[in-house]
Amino acid sequence: MDKRHIVVGTAGHIDHGKSALIKALTGYDPDRLKEEKERGMTTDLGFAFLGKDVTIIDVPGHEKFVRHMVAGASTIDFVMFVIAADDGIMPQTIEHLEVLKLLEIKKGVIVITKKDLVEEDMLHLVIEDTKKLMIGSFLENAPIVAVSNTTGEGIDNLKKILDELIAQTQAKKDRGIFRLPIDRCFTIKGFGTVVAGTVLSGKIKVGDTLELLPYKKKVKVRGIQVHNEKTNEVSTGFRAAVNLVGVEKDEIKRGDIIALPGFYEPSNFLNASLYLLRSAEKPLRNLTRLRIHLETKEILGRIVLLDKKTLQPGDKAMAQFRLEKPAVSDVGDRYVIRTYSPQTTIGGGSIIDPKATKAKGFDEKLIEHLQKVETGDTVVMVEENLLANFEVPQKIDEIAYDLNMPPGEVKTIVEKLISESRALLLDKTRGLYYLQTSLDKLKAMIASKLEAYHKHNPTSIGMSKLELLQSISKAMDKSLINYTLDKMSDQKSVKISDDNKISLFDFKVTLDKKLDAAIRKIERLYLDAEYKPPGYNEIIERRFGDEKTIKKAHRYMIDSGILISVGESIVFHNKHVAEAKENLIEYLKKNKEIRISQFRDMLGASRKYVLPLLIYFDTHNITIKRGDVRVLGQKYR
Repeated sequence: MDKRHIVVGTAGHIDHGKSALIKALTGYDPDRLKEEKERGMTTDLGFAFLGKDVTIIDVPGHEKFVRHMVAGASTIDFVMFVIAADDGIMPQTIEHLEVLKLLEIKKGVIVITKKDLVEEDMLHLVIEDTKKLMIGSFLENAPIVAVSNTTGEGIDNLKKILDELIAQTQAKKDRGIFRLPIDRCFTIKGFGTVVAGTVLSGKIKVGDTLELLPYKKKVKVRGIQVHNEKTNEVSTGFRAAVNLVGVEKDEIKRGDIIALPGFYEPSNFLNASLYLLRSAEKPLRNLTRLRIHLETKEILGRIVLLDKKTLQPGDKAMAQFRLEKPAVSDVGDRYVIRTYSPQTTIGGGSIIDPKATKAKGFDEKLIEHLQKVETGDTVVMVEENLLANFEVPQKIDEIAYDLNMPPGEVKTIVEKLISESRALLLDKTRGLYYLQTSLDKLKAMIASKLEAYHKHNPTSIGMSKLELLQSISKAMDKSLINYTLDKMSDQKSVKISDDNKISLFDFKVTLDKKLDAAIRKIERLYLDAEYKPPGYNEIIERRFGDEKTIKKAHRYMIDSGILISVGESIVFHNKHVAEAKENLIEYLKKNKEIRISQFRDMLGASRKYVLPLLIYFDTHNITIKRGDVRVLGQKYR
């Protein structure tokens, strides 16, 4: 599907000849419902083909069916804006123009119909009024052509203008992940369920598995038609009818979406930019219940203004929609809001965060984030995603899921950020990426935590890694902390002791005379005891100082490595641990293996002290336990 497909929409007041105009252009009658035929009024979307590569969507003009008009206009490339010469500008003329502006339709042609029913002076008057209405809009300089649907006068001229607009129309930007909002659903005998809509992104082929959203139901593509012709695949910008297996017609509603599985996520919260029309009758207040028209779906929800208490007509705000039912959308999707009752179009804007969480007003960090993402710059979006994940480094697939972007595109952007020193590959094996500014922030936080710890614990050599991790965030990824500490150690901003105590690089323990005296006495006790060391309670009973001082001294001696805890509340002087290690290695090199009883005899100590020491050597890979004996660890052979 390397061809370009164009979708043209109509807009205008009821009974201004939109359907008749399409029939005059194409030979097709877009009014397909029996009710429409009988009443002569379009009540739902109609479709017709202009040549092989153009679809025209006919939308209803009656105020009761504006929701259908929005559904049709949301996916068009340009518009035929229709005004009847005998009526001139009417209420839905103005409302449809507002809707088109809110949806950011960029161009179109103005068609004055029923020219055969009015005098020349009246026709000129309607054209002049139309030009005034269009001032400041995307149709201000649009071509205006007067036609008669009955006699065909002006139709050929309109076709030439349409050809020019079609030639100027660029293909829709492809975000790479397939998505099609459903605007029609029906069954065909012998085939089953068929959905139709315009492909907004990506492409599919027959046999692909898709996801029906918001229900997250897996379906399979049985067949595809474009312009009533079978095709094996369809891509961005094309209107298509897709025959689905695995779902019944009654399970699908207009506004549902078929999409590539694993990306788009239904959400009850949407963060968005919002513009309130100048024509809105009153300011918009927090928690007002609204009708939100998003692609082909209408959803009820309440609005939370994020940067204002109330929104005045003509002003813009950041807002969150709290929906009554989940919706699926993407960054940059345009939407329209209407009052709940009576139904009037009052504003619209662009979706910024389609997978938002519940937010409160005046969150400066959130507002700044939304302002950045609103630009639609994919590099900014990836960088903001990494920034939002401060506690956990991200994989490419995780970023792609969050942003509904192809993993290949995300990878290219991340590599660009790395080349500019704005991001880094934190773990090559696991494929974890992190933002440089976040790393700088984490380093500063670690330094601040250590500074505070040293201030309150001047006799402690440093914080344990677990204690440091929990002081920053219990959700912090351990590999992230390890990476950061290693970098800070290389840069000589922190020190990491053998038993993983973390301190600022220039920190030195402050020992007062009383504490220093207690340390010396305790150390002498351990040195004299050799391999029958005292327990903690025995040290307290010796009264080398008050209990608080003894506790600090003992903790310092363990933290600084003077004493070594080998488990089961057994603590040795480091001199004796080193001697035992040296003797054990020498013995095993000669005798290959050793039993607990032999090690006990070697040290002249009881099993109570020897077994924990052997287990300590096991955990440090000095020895390996094999049944009832120990052998040398690989490192020492």
